[in-house]
Amino acid sequence: MTGPLGLPRVLWAALFASTLIYILVLDLMTLEAVSDWQAFVLPFAFAGVTTAGASLLAPRFIRARRPRGDAGQPPSSQTAGPYLVALILALALAESVCILGLVLGFLGAPPTVVMPFFVVTWILMLVRFPTKEKLDAFNA
Repeated sequence: MTGPLGLPRVLWAALFASTLIYILVLDLMTLEAVSDWQAFVLPFAFAGVTTAGASLLAPRFIRARRPRGDAGQPPSSQTAGPYLVALILALALAESVCILGLVLGFLGAPPTVVMPFFVVTWILMLVRFPTKEKLDAFNA
């Protein structure tokens, strides 16, 4: 993987794979429902929705504040830098949604409560998969 999309795609794959590892950890752990996980569902759902919204909006703020390059120039490491920052921020915020589900799982919540957090994360991450078109649009 060379070129301006090599590093973004490796980072994307690593963060996406981490969500699958979280599910594996939940599956392999023997958890006992020792706490009142139901009390945390609504606050965690609210935090998840808020974080998902931040994942969608934060890259726009970075794009608005990025240094302007020459239009029509191929992406260089200088123009790919702000895109990479925006991508990492968006993916980290998306991953935090599934971490909320992971915590609920550790507290003893069933998969029907935990998995929606992961599904939202996967949708947010799939939307952010790095492509040349997205890099060009970010730098336009």
